[in-house]
Amino acid sequence: MDTKLNRREPVATASHPMQVPIGDVLNRTGHELVHLAWLLENLQGHILPFIEEAAAGDANILHQTQSFDKIGQIAKCLSEFLAALALTAPRRWVVDPSAAAENVTLADLASRLGFSDEEKNLCSTAWGDCDML
Repeated sequence: MDTKLNRREPVATASHPMQVPIGDVLNRTGHELVHLAWLLENLQGHILPFIEEAAAGDANILHQTQSFDKIGQIAKCLSEFLAALALTAPRRWVVDPSAAAENVTLADLASRLGFSDEEKNLCSTAWGDCDML
């Protein structure tokens, strides 16, 4: 068994594309969902005064803004689901996330999800070894 494929950092060679344990990809994706939920919560806090003002004239607006909470809850639940899957995924299950990341149109997100050279250590430096919970 090639021990290079069992390390936490991505492995790329001339004969093999970048190979990353699927658990790391699941964790990184989950972290992005946690960040999305945080961004949404932060945004909601900033626009709350405007929502309350608009709701004074139309009660339906307040009801519709509950979607912010629902989206945040879904993102958090999905991140927990991915974290649970990551814990059960064998380290020998590896994928090359770079092709999938090419479909992501936000460059910084694509870089993080694709484990690019610039972002390959982001998980261990910015997120603390990919442990979500």
